[in-house]
Amino acid sequence: MDSFSLGPLLPDVEIAIGLYNNVSNCKDLKEKISEGNLCIALVKAEMIVDTFQLLVAASKAFYHEVEKQLKTRTVFTEILYNLSPSNKISECFKLFGVNDTAENIIVVCRKNDSSSVRSEVQGNLVSLSLLDKICDKELVKKLYKITENEVSVLPLVDCVVSQMIAKEVK
Repeated sequence: MDSFSLGPLLPDVEIAIGLYNNVSNCKDLKEKISEGNLCIALVKAEMIVDTFQLLVAASKAFYHEVEKQLKTRTVFTEILYNLSPSNKISECFKLFGVNDTAENIIVVCRKNDSSSVRSEVQGNLVSLSLLDKICDKELVKKLYKITENEVSVLPLVDCVVSQMIAKEVK
């Protein structure tokens, strides 16, 4: 898993992000999360264009946790909420959460928990650079309502992050 600092606003917060393929135990992971025995975000890899998209969502989530302004129950569900272009919490789980049979997932956790999380996931930890191959770019464009004109001017990840941030003013 790769480690990231969440910048000057949250200098003490470091997260780890891992991309897994051939995962066989999503159902078990989701149960552990709902029981409170595993503190991670499980993200549908096909919906993520770039690590930057996750870092924006995570930074916002951890900042809201510090400020006690979470809209969801945990900082990890807040990451899913922040990825979504919708303000509906239930919708973010459908769009960005994994189903019981998902094989490509992204795990986001606190850096300190990354070694124990690695032992929980039954799958192959692969390079985050493979996101480019796994991401369903057409589905992402449709979800965020991004036009071909937009992506001809800006990288897709910039268009996505702009839509993620814009939901606050909709």
